[in-house]
Amino acid sequence: MTNPGANSKAREDVERAISKWGRFKLVMDSQTADLIIAVRKGTGHPVTPTIGGGRVDDRPIVLQPGEGGDIRIGGQQGRPPDLSQTGGQPQDTQPRVHTEVGPSEDMLAVYRGRIEYPLDSPAVWRYMGKDSLSPPHVRGVDEFRKALIEAEKSQSQKQQKKNP
Repeated sequence: MTNPGANSKAREDVERAISKWGRFKLVMDSQTADLIIAVRKGTGHPVTPTIGGGRVDDRPIVLQPGEGGDIRIGGQQGRPPDLSQTGGQPQDTQPRVHTEVGPSEDMLAVYRGRIEYPLDSPAVWRYMGKDSLSPPHVRGVDEFRKALIEAEKSQSQKQQKKNP
């Protein structure tokens, strides 16, 4: 409640870090995404009063300045599809106070895309750490990059052993 835009700011910082990395192309439509990345800014407390409902996390237009004069622009028409069966919009769309229970640290979680309700499946990779979604070095993205590089090395070594 003291920082209602914390998750949105964390999402923007993660998007900038991923864009800077250059490995993945960011898309607005979850239906065409190969990966779904979820972020949650930690508050330092496991139980936190938050603001939900309404248009708190909606973003029909993205205009995000980047480094070196680059600008990322995106748009969305209509309401995006739900990523979880339980994540649908309530009938009352007015912003309201509710309580969240979760990790007290920042969290970045990666889910498989191109499936129905991807957030109902277990994350394929997750990282939690204090201030791990904050710039200038978004540690959550750095750790994801390291894990991906390590997985690719391991896969390459397995392929070499199969095909000497």
